[in-house]
Amino acid sequence: MSSSAETTRVASSRKGLVVIGLVAALAFLGASCGANTQPTGYGDDYKDNFMLGCTGVDTDGQSPEGYEKLASEKQCTCVYDGLEEKVPFEEAKEFEEAQAEADSGAEIDVPDNIAKIFEDCGMS
Repeated sequence: MSSSAETTRVASSRKGLVVIGLVAALAFLGASCGANTQPTGYGDDYKDNFMLGCTGVDTDGQSPEGYEKLASEKQCTCVYDGLEEKVPFEEAKEFEEAQAEADSGAEIDVPDNIAKIFEDCGMS
């Protein structure tokens, strides 16, 4: 996240849960594709893993162990589409990585452009 980006701090909330979904998407993609493989842009694989982390349901309609529904499919699709349209991938990835490193229960700094997407998708 650039130092000039404004942020919104949120505590444990639906936004925070979707953030966890974002982080889970990155972690799952890295684990499923090999230890050194990380996404380099938005695309089908990233979207599938984002949706799994957000809805708790994979592309086959299954709910793998360890995943839970954080938001509706409509809301998750809205957030993903908003990220893809309005947030450069590197910025989204940087945000996700910072959240992965945050302590459990810590307040989450959500950049304003991402917070606006959550709000627009009914996640506030």
